[in-house]
Amino acid sequence: MPPRSLARPAAFCAATTLVLSSAVCAAEQPAVPPVTEIPVAPLPKPRKPPAPQPAQVPATTTTTVTTTTITTPSLAAITTPSADTARGVPEVMPIAPAAPTSVPPRIVLVDEEPAKATHARARELPEHEHGHHPKHGRHGRPFHPAPGIVVDVPSAQGGASAADLQRSARNNGYRPFRHCYEEGLQRNQQLAGSVHFVLTRQAGGATTQLVESTIKDESVTLCVLREARHLELTWGAEASDANADASADMKVSLATGDEPVPTAHAVPHAEELREALHASFPAVQQCYASGLARRPDDGGRMELRFHAKASGEITEVSEDEPRFADVDVTRCVLGVYRTAKLPRVHGSHVSSFVYPLHFEATPAASPASK
Repeated sequence: MPPRSLARPAAFCAATTLVLSSAVCAAEQPAVPPVTEIPVAPLPKPRKPPAPQPAQVPATTTTTVTTTTITTPSLAAITTPSADTARGVPEVMPIAPAAPTSVPPRIVLVDEEPAKATHARARELPEHEHGHHPKHGRHGRPFHPAPGIVVDVPSAQGGASAADLQRSARNNGYRPFRHCYEEGLQRNQQLAGSVHFVLTRQAGGATTQLVESTIKDESVTLCVLREARHLELTWGAEASDANADASADMKVSLATGDEPVPTAHAVPHAEELREALHASFPAVQQCYASGLARRPDDGGRMELRFHAKASGEITEVSEDEPRFADVDVTRCVLGVYRTAKLPRVHGSHVSSFVYPLHFEATPAASPASK
């Protein structure tokens, strides 16, 4: 260990060397200022977006800025662009699908009791006995056994001649109107009245609009209207253009004759058989409805002949005269009744009978005319 006297000068030298080194370093590096004196750059202030500059327009043009408040419209007010929008006419979006343009026709189906044979027509008076028959008719008129059919045309429009229309309607409409009426007399021998309607000739075919009917049988009324649409009438020289509309006010009067209309003899237990046949009416009506889709003006009488066993099993169904106009409807109805079942009637030996049906439909109408 060195002596104490030598250690002191060495320590002094070391301290002196340290002080001199610090001074040299301090002379080489700049002094650091206090924290409070360090400048801090301020945060940049958010800049406002520049206001839109109006477009440069010629000096002769004035630009007007309009503020519009936009609200969310309801579904019913939503508009879709269309060709009319450019002209300022908005097209409104419909809320619900459009209503049908027409109402489907209503089917009227009537029947008669099952009988052994079809009914015969009313008796006609021989030509040589007209006006000379020993019997007198009702209310002092000449005797006339058959029903009376009178067609009147009080007025006509569109260049048609009322006189010509009445003459041709009486000649061509007597038989069709009489067949309609006699079928009603089969159900009610006291049936009488008139059917008043307007017949209009159009390019697509004739139409009828019922004014009033006093006949208490809807099937007879509809039959008269349908047959009137099918008549070949003389519309006159001024209405010779088939594409021009012309109309006539027509009235068909139906009166009973001086003798009742012959009726067919019902088979035993006819009401029980009839009730069983009624069970197939919904399917039969569907057959007729399918035919109306193809031919909207079909209708008339259909006579079916049944052959059945004592157990009620139907062995065969065929069509008698007169023939229905739509063969497809007839085939459909025959198919329905061939699978039907008749009741087992004790003590009855009926194996064959005729069952008459009559089909009519109300003309299709638009909702506005209901």
